[in-house]
Amino acid sequence: MTRIAISAIIIFILFSSCQKQSTKSTVDLNSSNESRTALTLTSTTPKKFLFDAKKAETAGNADWVIDEDNSIPQRIATPLQSTVTASTAETYWTGALSSWGIALAKQGHTVETLPSTGSITYGSTTNEQDLSMYDVYVVDEPNIRYTAAEKVAIINFVKNGGGLFMISDHTVSDRNNDGWDSPAIWNDLMTNNTVLNNPFGFKVDLTNISQTSYNVTTVANTIINGSQGVVSGIIFNNGATATLTSGSAAKGLIWKTGTTQSLTNLLAAYSTYGTGRVMLVCDSSPADDGTGAVGNTLYPGWTDLSGNHSRLHLNASLWLAKLQ
Repeated sequence: MTRIAISAIIIFILFSSCQKQSTKSTVDLNSSNESRTALTLTSTTPKKFLFDAKKAETAGNADWVIDEDNSIPQRIATPLQSTVTASTAETYWTGALSSWGIALAKQGHTVETLPSTGSITYGSTTNEQDLSMYDVYVVDEPNIRYTAAEKVAIINFVKNGGGLFMISDHTVSDRNNDGWDSPAIWNDLMTNNTVLNNPFGFKVDLTNISQTSYNVTTVANTIINGSQGVVSGIIFNNGATATLTSGSAAKGLIWKTGTTQSLTNLLAAYSTYGTGRVMLVCDSSPADDGTGAVGNTLYPGWTDLSGNHSRLHLNASLWLAKLQ
């Protein structure tokens, strides 16, 4: 055999070997990409919800938290969320919002509490509970006024894609006697900040009403008719109303019974700001599951109207998290 022939055979063998190695590398790379894609799809479906307990949500007769130990809300609910199953009862955790928290946990979402020792920041690298770490921030009836820095953090959180669930109570509902109740606190956040006046397009009226209303919007949306079911009404036990700003992104969901579906007399509304979303319910009673700390008198609003309230809050939670 000539030297030329031998050289040709050697070159062919080397080339074939390289091709096989190249093919193997390509297959390995594709396999790695498929694994990463599957992991991403799995890890991005669940969302993170932060329930506020920094603004005196347990003051007086209130208990607007998903869980507390010895009447003190902790960051991580106990027993641990990883032990929640499809059959877990809401009494697994202690708080008037435990039904809400357990329901989200059953769907695979992460729920945490911002305790009284926590900080409300956005973009802080030193705060483990910075709002940028969460998809939705839930605040049920705040009773301490927000600082200037906290207002900026909350508004910018929404502006940059976060979801804010705002729950108010009626006027003159100052539970910790500091001169501020939730309607005034929410209005102060929206109209007295250094980012933008009235960014969400609504205000909470200084009113106090109790009624059952089926005056629900007929405009199709996933808060009223979403994956958690259809919302046909709401019961207010001493709540407020809201007014929308003409020309804003705010839209009504439920109005006082007997009123026209206009910019006034709202019981629940929603809005967008920047790339974020906002939900407003003007009474804390619908989210109340009737359980909480020893000595508190609470009412089972969560299951009122055959589950309308749970559907409203869960549909809104998923809408805020951009899951529907």
